[in-house]
Amino acid sequence: MVDMDGLTARELQVLSLTCAGHSAQEIADRLHIARCTVENHKRHIYQKLGVAGQAQAVSQGLALDLLDLHPAVPRPRVSSGRELVVLHARCVVATEVVTRAMIRGGRPLCTVRDTATGDDAAAWPGVFRFTVVLVDPLPADWLLSVRLGARAVAVPSAPPCPTTVADAMAHGAYAVLWLEDVADHLCAVLDLVASEYVVVGASMCRRILPTPHLTGREHDVLVAIAAGHTVRQTARLLDIASKTVESTRARLFRKLDARNRSETLANAYRAGLLPTESPTPVERV
Repeated sequence: MVDMDGLTARELQVLSLTCAGHSAQEIADRLHIARCTVENHKRHIYQKLGVAGQAQAVSQGLALDLLDLHPAVPRPRVSSGRELVVLHARCVVATEVVTRAMIRGGRPLCTVRDTATGDDAAAWPGVFRFTVVLVDPLPADWLLSVRLGARAVAVPSAPPCPTTVADAMAHGAYAVLWLEDVADHLCAVLDLVASEYVVVGASMCRRILPTPHLTGREHDVLVAIAAGHTVRQTARLLDIASKTVESTRARLFRKLDARNRSETLANAYRAGLLPTESPTPVERV
């Protein structure tokens, strides 16, 4: 029996982040809690949902519409005042590219070396409204936008893949702009972000939106994952070899741009490849 009312807000956060493919340590870092606390929350979630493990919990959460499929860091309120762009980049070349774009656009810019402090920028609360530009951000770098109450723009130095875009949006980014496009488009993107628009390039959208085509075998394995079956259980159920299940799962992960079973389920659900009710694998004769 599912105890939906018994799931706390924190447990729903943990379950949603698990659904998004994050490990226990990544969830702990994002929520600023200990890893053992995350594991305790997971155990409570399993008990309340009446499931045996993570895959079943994710499947049950998706089926019951309990999950936020894009568990994001809340986008901060932005103070009024003159805009100041705060740049953090570890690469000298990237710093120069962004700086030149800002100079051409006549915009004030401040660079910080340590996103954990950002003391220079934080010294002017109420004077400026901040927009943070993060080049190739690490998980800890996103805290700068939270500390400053700023909107964030992610600037990957390599062509962004769907995972990069999704991760930036999950951290609260308002825009994702490839470094190669900064010179021509950064100032325009900053104007849109200031007007509360979320900006993602059309080419990135085309890479995110298409629904992958699954073979019958891949769909069977997907349903088995949703039901929480192991590789051996799936092989026995479908009357195929365990190695066949493993290779099929590997193809499935690639098609759904997923790192693990939880992220596979979440991406499959977004793409409409899984039903809203909890699926049960059908044995093939």
